[in-house]
Amino acid sequence: MKKSIIKLMPIGGQAENGKSMYCLEIDDNWFIIDAGYRFPEVDKLGVDVIIPNFDYLKDNKDKIKAIFITHGHDDVMGALPYLLQEVNVPVYTTDLTADLIDQLLQRYMRHSHVSYKYKIKRVNMNATIKVAGVEVDFFPITHSIPGSVGLAFLTDYGYIVYSSEFIIDFGAPERFRCNIQKMMEIGKKGVLALLCESSYSKNDGYTSPNHKLTAKIESIFEDASGRIIISSYAQNAFRTQEIAQLAKKYNRKICFYGRDKYDNTNSLMRIAKNKKKPILDIHPACIGDNNDIQKNKDNDKLVVLLSGGPRRIYHDILDIIDGGDDKLKLQDSDTFIVASPVLPGTEKIANRAINELYKTDTHIHVLKNKELQSMHASEEDIKVLIQILNPKYFVPIKGEYQHFIAASDVAKKMNINDDHIAIVDNGEMITFKDGKLQSYRDSITIEDVMIDGLGIGDVGVKVIDDRNQLQNDGVVIIGMTIDGKTREIVANTDVQTRGFIYLKDSENVVKGIMNIAETELESYKNKTEEDIRDVRQNIKDKVNKYIIKETGKRPVILPVIIEL
Repeated sequence: MKKSIIKLMPIGGQAENGKSMYCLEIDDNWFIIDAGYRFPEVDKLGVDVIIPNFDYLKDNKDKIKAIFITHGHDDVMGALPYLLQEVNVPVYTTDLTADLIDQLLQRYMRHSHVSYKYKIKRVNMNATIKVAGVEVDFFPITHSIPGSVGLAFLTDYGYIVYSSEFIIDFGAPERFRCNIQKMMEIGKKGVLALLCESSYSKNDGYTSPNHKLTAKIESIFEDASGRIIISSYAQNAFRTQEIAQLAKKYNRKICFYGRDKYDNTNSLMRIAKNKKKPILDIHPACIGDNNDIQKNKDNDKLVVLLSGGPRRIYHDILDIIDGGDDKLKLQDSDTFIVASPVLPGTEKIANRAINELYKTDTHIHVLKNKELQSMHASEEDIKVLIQILNPKYFVPIKGEYQHFIAASDVAKKMNINDDHIAIVDNGEMITFKDGKLQSYRDSITIEDVMIDGLGIGDVGVKVIDDRNQLQNDGVVIIGMTIDGKTREIVANTDVQTRGFIYLKDSENVVKGIMNIAETELESYKNKTEEDIRDVRQNIKDKVNKYIIKETGKRPVILPVIIEL
């Protein structure tokens, strides 16, 4: 009997927050697990999102049999529109996630003016299926959106289990409840390796009940006399349900006010209309009409849930403060609860929005990050999963390097030996042969791909550097006109600056720039072998040195030479 050779390579998700994507190879069958994006760092000006590089997958696309998506969050499914253009294989996922993916792909194709066919295979949350001859078990887990699952791939030496993102909460509502029994069945059959999330592994105890919002804001609901406006990320459906239940308890109607019609909250509510079974436990009678937001009567009967993405939500708050929203205007009697934690890459806009909120007469309550724990596995959650599955090998995934070390320490406490723990970086491949982890590792370079509007990967380091220069030191534009035949200057040289130095203070510097540019053009007349592009570059280099010497600044310099 042929024995399986199993390989695992993270394409994204390691030593970073988001962009989860893993390639599992069982013999010659390749499976992609999750395909997400992450938000850029603050210095990546103008970049919308960052996705993994797919070159390795494109080169081997004939071997890829399927893509598995574990839940409906952008950090695990947001890169699908780009991936499916390169590797178009069936996508296996649960029903709700399938609906969200379908909306995502249709929206992307409309926006980008592209069209391609795709196959989404809807799978029951407790299903056991076969793909390319490999048995794959789905098992429900508790996360912040319904329909979340972990995956177990059966090999000759036991299961490869992918935990996805989870917590242990035995009191979770039905649509968020995990299936411990299914996990135990997988554990009894034998687990070769557990790929376990680690982003909260430094936290002691269980994440539950610290992930719950109700206890932190119920007293605010009790005291509020006017409208309650609360900001919460659209992708945290668990928190949305908590807010709706509080509204019901205090005899208020909830108005879903996601200003982005495609955010998760709005998408979930649209999808729910076509479902026999509710996605969230919110009775239709408790949902208010958004038109009621504009009315001044019965304000004490409304909760306005302002939902959105991690960046969009704070821009929306600023727009509302500035009066730029036609429907939602802040009133002195309002109570505004900020329940959207500040995430990496959103610090500037979040702090600005919160500062501006405090300038209003609205009653403000800002929940700190430590009060708003996300639904990720803390130390005891990880211990429970290890105890249930009893894996031979442990691979920490989804987190920064410090989290991998912390998760490894948890595994050691559960009697997993150090040599049975594998910390893997993006592009590193670990191999199991005859049921044993091999000491050697192959590796490839996997670079980030920056998405800027409709552009995919056309924003590189140089473009980002230019944007940073523009932000920090502005731009200098040098306009010159010459005779195409004689190369004589035929018009006055014009120097325009933006964001560089104040005009009154720039007279001497501007004269110096003009002199350099005109001197360089004069020398160009006698250099017949020199191209106009060389002149532009020479002007740019010499003006750059001059400006650094005179001002210490490094603006973007754009020489424009028009030939008549």
